[in-house]
Amino acid sequence: MIVNSFSSSNANTVAPYAPLGRQPVGQENNDLKSSSLKALEQSAALARNENHRVPDGLPDRENQRPANTDGQAHDAQTDKQKDQRAQSDAKSVQKDQLIKDQVKISTLLALDREVRAHEHAHAAVGGQYAGAPTYQFVKGPDGVNYAVAGEVSISTSSVPNDPEATIRKAQQIRAAANAPANPSGQDRSVAAAATNLENDARIALIDQRNSEVQAREKLAEEQTKAQKAEEAKINVQDEQYRNEQKQELAQQEADAARRSAERVNSFAKADSKTINISRHLVDIGVAKGLPTLGNFLNHRV
Repeated sequence: MIVNSFSSSNANTVAPYAPLGRQPVGQENNDLKSSSLKALEQSAALARNENHRVPDGLPDRENQRPANTDGQAHDAQTDKQKDQRAQSDAKSVQKDQLIKDQVKISTLLALDREVRAHEHAHAAVGGQYAGAPTYQFVKGPDGVNYAVAGEVSISTSSVPNDPEATIRKAQQIRAAANAPANPSGQDRSVAAAATNLENDARIALIDQRNSEVQAREKLAEEQTKAQKAEEAKINVQDEQYRNEQKQELAQQEADAARRSAERVNSFAKADSKTINISRHLVDIGVAKGLPTLGNFLNHRV
């Protein structure tokens, strides 16, 4: 609200604004002049629409300003421009967000491919010693889940009582750990563990072969001892057999000598008996004399 000090007779010239339903300043009736109520303050646009009055014969000082309708059009145009700018800003923000989302999707897609290729390489080379890949996912702006990390479990234990098989297993584990293009720190750690497993298996293999050599040498020694013992046993048996043969031969010779002596004795007894018979025949007169030995035997009685 504007307050001035001009007289009431010139008030309309200087202040041509009046509230709605009231006379211009200086032309009020007595009741309004004596009223103690003040006029209500209004907005500039409402004052222009309802209170702008120009006395006859005076130039319109407000011609330099837009008319009431022009002001409304100007305000509408300003609001429209604001709306257009707001829409443009919204589209710009939406476009920027779309670009950011697309970049994020491209990044997630590339990471997903890299992670899957990485874990697939582990599983493919690990073979029977590797498990199936497992992944950790992140949902992208498009609502699709993308793998951002993964792992493949793998057995790093030795093959019981078989160093050669353990060496082959360790070599395969190391190849599986180094299979991806860019092995991680964990991959290199597994490869190092596989190398240690292989070294331990090689030491165990050397010990096993040494033990096998010693076992073969011991077996050969035992076999040699057994063979010598068998030969000694055979020699003893042969000596015993020879002794038995000697004893048997001696017994046979003794038996032959005994039988020969018995025959001689038998012959001697027979000769003595024959002589006695001949003498008896001579004594009884059957025979003329004692024949000589041999003739009597050929003599028929």
